[in-house]
Amino acid sequence: MIFFGSRGTNIHNEQVSGIKCSHCEQTTTHTISIYGKYFHVWWIPLFPIGKKGFSECNHCKKTLESKEMDEPIKLAYQKANANTKSPIWYWSGLIIIGLIIGLISFLGNQHDKDAISHINTPQKGDTYKYKPNERYSLLKVASVNNDSIFVVDNDYEVDKKSDLPDIDKPENYTLAPYGISRSDLKKLFETKKILDVDRN
Repeated sequence: MIFFGSRGTNIHNEQVSGIKCSHCEQTTTHTISIYGKYFHVWWIPLFPIGKKGFSECNHCKKTLESKEMDEPIKLAYQKANANTKSPIWYWSGLIIIGLIIGLISFLGNQHDKDAISHINTPQKGDTYKYKPNERYSLLKVASVNNDSIFVVDNDYEVDKKSDLPDIDKPENYTLAPYGISRSDLKKLFETKKILDVDRN
């Protein structure tokens, strides 16, 4: 299935009078039509890739491409072509991609700010994505006091960060809680031992 390619649409029509037709030799009005061309993916325009134009004699209906036009009609065509801009919707795909990238960046920055806030104000139930060595595991906050945060290690480690949700089960936190000072917790986060914080 073809899901990308190019398409064209009519983006401007203009009537030019007082020009002699090279075919019927009548001095009459000509219609100049400008067509824009754009590259698309799944029929969503990404960006313009050029313009093409035609003239049509309103008397004999002879249609000419730009290379076939004689000087008077070609000058009128060139002026019309120069003044015709590609419509903004020809950039729809790139605009959508830009908005998605912007949204992802915004959400990523917001998530990072939330993680810093959660580290600075720990709560019971927070789960820390933890990398104690070359593998990944989890720490669950069991309780918090003025000086320390008491956490429970998850019983398991995994090879990939993406596998951490598979071991985040209540029955996998069976070890005794131990205390971490607030300053040490921040150091673990700053040195990327704690990678992220989940708070329900």
